[in-house]
This record gives sequence, C-alpha cells and structure tokens, in this order.
Amino acid sequence: MPQTTQTIIADIDSELVAALDARAGLLTLRAILLRYKASGVTAAQVAGLLQELRPATQEGPLEDVILDALDMVTGWCTPQLRVWDDQVI
Repeated sequence: MPQTTQTIIADIDSELVAALDARAGLLTLRAILLRYKASGVTAAQVAGLLQELRPATQEGPLEDVILDALDMVTGWCTPQLRVWDDQVI
C-alpha cells in the first residue's frame, strides 16, 4: 500500500528526532532535511518543528544539534549545507 504524504512526513519526523537524540553529524541531518524538502515541506514548517523541540533540551549537546539543523533550514550556514536555497527565514 502506498504511503500518504502525511505518513511519509511522520516517518521523517521520527527519523529527525532519532538523529537529534543520537547527536548525528551535519551531513546526516542535512540528508533528513532534504527529505522534508522533497516531500513538499517548507523551511518555515521544519523551523517550527525544531523550535518546538528546543525548550525540552535545556542548554547542552542536544540543543547544539538542534541549532545546527535550524541553521541549515534558515540559511545561516555555508551554501553547501543550506537546504532551502531560495529562502532565508
């Protein structure tokens, strides 16, 4: 049975949370973010999700990983890591 867009995005959400918990590297996070983009999710939607995850992390390594991902979403990173080229939030 084919997956719906909502199911695909839920799968990506789970993958993102697992990668954040594992303190995944930048390239792993970027690959996940690219899946969001390919699924039609906007940069603003992903930025909102990452912002929702931040308060629970306090300051520390997990927040650092979330902020790294947020930088790739919002364009505050090198052009090679930027996911949504045409948009800076």
